[in-house]
Amino acid sequence: MVQKITPVNTGSVKKSSPGRLKEERTRLGLSQSALAASLGVTKWTVINYERPGARGTPIPADLLSTCARLGMDVQYILTGVPSTNLNRVAEEAGAYRVERKGSAVLSKEEQRLLDKYRRLKPQQRSHAQAIVATLVSTERAGTSKPARRKPRAKR
Repeated sequence: MVQKITPVNTGSVKKSSPGRLKEERTRLGLSQSALAASLGVTKWTVINYERPGARGTPIPADLLSTCARLGMDVQYILTGVPSTNLNRVAEEAGAYRVERKGSAVLSKEEQRLLDKYRRLKPQQRSHAQAIVATLVSTERAGTSKPARRKPRAKR
């Protein structure tokens, strides 16, 4: 006997595949134009991928692998169930460099630091964030005026 399996998510636009694609894009801070450039399609194509209901265009499977390399959770986009190995998938699939939405131009030093940070594993990223937070807090604490030295007495 075959049992009918009910869909994971039904109903709302956010719970539809196009809604989840948009959610993943915004989670990564990508504009529609940046995603389009990464996928090799036009901005209007991305808009159609994200259009809810029967009016939208399903995203092709070959572009989903590109989405995975960008750091998107493809399993979540397709099924609504978040992947437990998202970081591993992104690491093994490789990473693309894309222009982030509203991003400022980074110096070469900042870009090198960011590239190194992106290669860290999740636990290492947590440690790096803690180190930076500590450095920033000690910098704030040290912003008070330094004590003035007393002038030397003449002999």
